Amino acid sequence: MKPEERRRAIVALVQNEKTVQVDVLADRLGVSRMTVHRDLDLLETRGLLRKDRGSATAESSLLFESNFHYRSQIDLAEKRSLARAARALIEPGNVIMLDDSTTTLAICDELETIEHVTVISNSLAVCERLRSCSNVQLILTGGNYSDTLQGFYGLVCEQSLSQLRADWAFLSASAAIGTALYHQDQEVVRMKRALMAAAERPVLLLTAGKFATRALNHFADLSEFRRVFIDARLDAATAQRLRQAGIAFDLV
Repeated sequence: MKPEERRRAIVALVQNEKTVQVDVLADRLGVSRMTVHRDLDLLETRGLLRKDRGSATAESSLLFESNFHYRSQIDLAEKRSLARAARALIEPGNVIMLDDSTTTLAICDELETIEHVTVISNSLAVCERLRSCSNVQLILTGGNYSDTLQGFYGLVCEQSLSQLRADWAFLSASAAIGTALYHQDQEVVRMKRALMAAAERPVLLLTAGKFATRALNHFADLSEFRRVFIDARLDAATAQRLRQAGIAFDLV
């Protein structure tokens, strides 16, 4: 097996099983542990996985956001439910903004029946999903492209958003701690803040698992959103704490 074929096999195994021990990878691929470590170092620099105590994982951490492809394969039913809730807010002629998350990406599949919708996004995946929709006018922000996140960031992206206005902005987060929302990457944080500032009504779509994860950079509080939708798996204790904090939200 050639080196790049082996690395693709490693990525596939890790994304399928979430976490795989180095010894297991070496055994399955028929190579030494040292070879696996070198491959993991390279794949980590590409943002495809991260090394963690003798293993490789696709899961996020405080500083590492999971690869876009991996995130796009999880919580699919929950993301569809959240997207349907978001779609109910959108009217013909609306201008909406979508962030780079795989959660808001699901909204694209709900737009075919809405006439004359303008979609503004920094997400390449949104562009690819909507480019053939005749009822959608698509505006891509531009900026510095990240293949790991499948989106555009930086000064060009932020300046582009500052010159635009939208009826709705739909966002998600990597982590929720109490009523605070977080992401691992500072450039993503700045992009999300720019989206929120450009919209009349920001809306948060959140899968329940985000309350069990952590990320480094705070970007917003749940109270800053006009509507908050969380998938119905949210545990009763967390829901109660949010209500006690005065957060209005819908379980979908």
